Amino acid sequence: MPLLLLKRKIQKWWSKAPWLTLSVVLAVLYVLGYAMMLLQEPANNPIRSLRTYTYFFIVTVTTVGFGDVVPVSTMGRLAAALIAMGGIGAAAGALSSVFTSLGNFIKRREKGFLEFDMTGHIVIFGNRGGETTSLIQRLVADQQSHGTEIVLCSQATERNPFPDLIEFVRGELTSNEVMIRACVKDAGKVIIHAGTDYESISIALAVKETNPVAPIVVKANDPAKEVDIERVDRKRVVCVKSVDVPMMVREIHNPGITRVFENLLSPDGQDLRSIQVPDGKPRNFGRLAHHFREKHGAILIGMRSVGGGVVSQTILNPAFDTTIEGGMFLDYISRNPVRIEWESLDEILAGPAQ
Repeated sequence: MPLLLLKRKIQKWWSKAPWLTLSVVLAVLYVLGYAMMLLQEPANNPIRSLRTYTYFFIVTVTTVGFGDVVPVSTMGRLAAALIAMGGIGAAAGALSSVFTSLGNFIKRREKGFLEFDMTGHIVIFGNRGGETTSLIQRLVADQQSHGTEIVLCSQATERNPFPDLIEFVRGELTSNEVMIRACVKDAGKVIIHAGTDYESISIALAVKETNPVAPIVVKANDPAKEVDIERVDRKRVVCVKSVDVPMMVREIHNPGITRVFENLLSPDGQDLRSIQVPDGKPRNFGRLAHHFREKHGAILIGMRSVGGGVVSQTILNPAFDTTIEGGMFLDYISRNPVRIEWESLDEILAGPAQ
């Protein structure tokens, strides 16, 4: 029974302070070994010198054993054997402690219990399954996100879904603990992908208190709640109406781009329009773009060829020297449809470049 209690005490001490335990064991071996050498070794043995003994202790405890300095007495050799065995045990204990610590670190990282130290990263609040998976994959692949660290915060997710690509923090999304562990105060951008709009508002308020500058993109579930969500901070919070993941990625990298798309699709604002080019001689895209802008207040953004009745081969923002053939469609942005007299325009375009 006493041995069992001693064993338990040693195990408890080891679990609390393994490195201190190893240091104490080695210190005891060092002192006892030197006392044994002084008492038992002949006076002419250099091992009695503290400097030489220290060298002997190091090569013995590390199990190197060069053999250039050795004890000759029976008790001295017994002490050397104990030092060697203590060294083997210390090495095994140290490796065990290192691997245990490493294993615990990996487990804690996988389960989202670590605290990170990063800046300028992207924080995603909430996990909506496949939609969030697609969002993360798109962010990782996007050129503007290249090299940017990503942290996913979720309470329901048990393990990091992408341990090789992102970091993971598990906990109550509005809690101060999650804000600290995810380094939200130093985040460059924030995406809120929560399950409900009320949860999104709560998270947005918590983020606003923690980080005063980062853009916040929110996936709204109910269009009627968008006004309430954006009221949290009208300068930074933007709701993305579309469930299209690429749109969320565009918004996080280009704040306000969602509003541009909404204006283009709005019947009260500018609109995306197209016009077909009649047959005739080839025309220059750059000159046409200049004419559209100067004479009609329209912005020419692209061209499309037509084959078999099906529009194909769309080219956005082509080079100015690109040739436009008859039958192609031109895509442009304007408030009103553009009306063009092509014969008169051909005469204008045939003149010197403006």
